[in-house]
Amino acid sequence: MGLLGIPDPLFAWLDGLMQAGLPPVARLAVWGVLGSLTSMGLYWLLSPQARIARGKLEVAQAQKDLDAYDGDLAGAWPRIGRLLGVALRQVGRVGWPAVVASLPLLALLVWLSTAYGYTYPTSGQAPAIHVQPPRFSAQWKGSGQRPPRLVVADPQGRVVADVVLSAPVPVLHKRQWWNAFIGNPAGYLPSGAEVERVDVDLPRKEVLTVGPAWMHGWEFSFFLTLVVVSIALKLGLRIQ
Repeated sequence: MGLLGIPDPLFAWLDGLMQAGLPPVARLAVWGVLGSLTSMGLYWLLSPQARIARGKLEVAQAQKDLDAYDGDLAGAWPRIGRLLGVALRQVGRVGWPAVVASLPLLALLVWLSTAYGYTYPTSGQAPAIHVQPPRFSAQWKGSGQRPPRLVVADPQGRVVADVVLSAPVPVLHKRQWWNAFIGNPAGYLPSGAEVERVDVDLPRKEVLTVGPAWMHGWEFSFFLTLVVVSIALKLGLRIQ
């Protein structure tokens, strides 16, 4: 589990509470609302709103002064320097609160991509598997058991990896540095194995059955709600 996976048990618990009365598309809408409230609320609380508002006026005034100048380059440098200075200070005021406020949303996105992204094939069916390098082969060991296993063998038939696919994630790879932050819930290939990557054509979950195919997954329902609620909060609370 990566650092962004620490809240996963909480997310799963809340989602389980909603399952009794809400279909997946409605649960995703709720997650969109919660994600927006959390990220926008944190940014609003952490950011110096009054100073950001004054900073916008300073940037606009510095830009206006530079645009109005009609002299040589030597005379323009002080105005350019002032514009850069006020712009960088504004970035500092906005930047760190935005980064901190985005962390809960990133953690939620990582969890949603697993919980609502893919599913295991139905019993008796094996998905297509693609191995890199292609000289290796992989076999799906499902046979009704959960979770299934992926057995990877070299050209001589020797098993080089036997991984329990503990979550329906379509990609297996060796552990990388960034997995300290975003873990792969399906597990990892052995670090010493020659095989680098295994892609599994798992069925995607569909939460909508209307509209084009790109609307059927979890992303459309979640991000639509997230964006609409975030815009409403920004306008309603006059967040800078």
